[in-house]
Amino acid sequence: MDNISIAEMARVEIGTKPSPSLISRIKNSYRLALSRSPTPEDSTIWLMIGAKQTEIHEALLSDDDHLLMELLSDPQSTNLYYGVDNLAKDVMEIIGARWKDGYDSLKSEVDNLLVALGEVDLFNRHGGARYAYETKPETKSVEEAIEIIDGIFGGRISFPNPFSGEFGIATSKGLISYRTIQAVYQSILVRRYAAESCLEIGGGMGRTAFFGHLLGLKYTIIDLPMTIVGQALFLASVLGDDAIWLLGDTVPKNDRIVLLPPSELHSVGQVDIVLNVDSLTEMGEKTATDYLAWISENCETFVSINHEANLFKTMKLCQSLYPSSLRSRCPYWLRAGYVEEVFSFDRNLRMLKAIQASSSWRLMQPLRRLVSLFR
Repeated sequence: MDNISIAEMARVEIGTKPSPSLISRIKNSYRLALSRSPTPEDSTIWLMIGAKQTEIHEALLSDDDHLLMELLSDPQSTNLYYGVDNLAKDVMEIIGARWKDGYDSLKSEVDNLLVALGEVDLFNRHGGARYAYETKPETKSVEEAIEIIDGIFGGRISFPNPFSGEFGIATSKGLISYRTIQAVYQSILVRRYAAESCLEIGGGMGRTAFFGHLLGLKYTIIDLPMTIVGQALFLASVLGDDAIWLLGDTVPKNDRIVLLPPSELHSVGQVDIVLNVDSLTEMGEKTATDYLAWISENCETFVSINHEANLFKTMKLCQSLYPSSLRSRCPYWLRAGYVEEVFSFDRNLRMLKAIQASSSWRLMQPLRRLVSLFR
């Protein structure tokens, strides 16, 4: 990075290697998670992706750590991140050298991020008091944008790039890629609703968890065993091995980012908010319904960022189960074709309904009035 000019496209040439102890923890966690949480049969998309990850799967089950160390030291040579990030063998083969031409597209996303955060005014082509019809004001430079974002993060923002092959716009805080921009927005969105804790269902590479951690959130991810491997690799690389907690670890969770397979969802407990990005509608409907049932009982706010081109959509599924749960619905600022929705579930009403269903309800008739008020 020393010879890279700020605000131009660049690519990471040398990545980091995981520690032998992390390799051991990842292997142990993967084997344990796989025995408890195989990919659901109704999640056909992720069954297909799993077929692309056979080499890593076999290395994780092998007693020889050499091959696994080699694969996890260079994720771009594998499909570990296929479906969650551009840093995957099959994706990189398609992109080829075209990554160098991505500046304008990424800069546009940075501009959209500032507008989405309310830090820059949304352009009105009809003009107004400050500019004439169809005269678009000059946008912020990338470094000016980074300075604004850094202020939101209390001066702690950075864009770590631990893996060779990753590309993006070079900034004073690291390369900023398409997925980085998404994760910054999503972490800030979550922080608006969460006093302390967030559960993300389907956490991608772990970028949103990283930025959520910088914002002081207690963060948990629920995901498939192989995706957890990728999250553990990324988060340990950028925050240190001790920053994550994996299934099978014996140390206390404390403030570590907790990475769990679906079988352990019951152990999470109450959280302030649940986030799901680009995955709920890729699950089977039964799996998605099971998640929503848990969400309704364990958090007050659910934020969904998903498209609506699959067999069911988040809003309809939520409304069929919880008719009055939708609080807002709008196009997602940073990705065309996606919808950002917020749902809420009233804990007080659930508590009163539980009382109403109990055998002692006949002794507590006055509470009927309270239930009607909450409705």
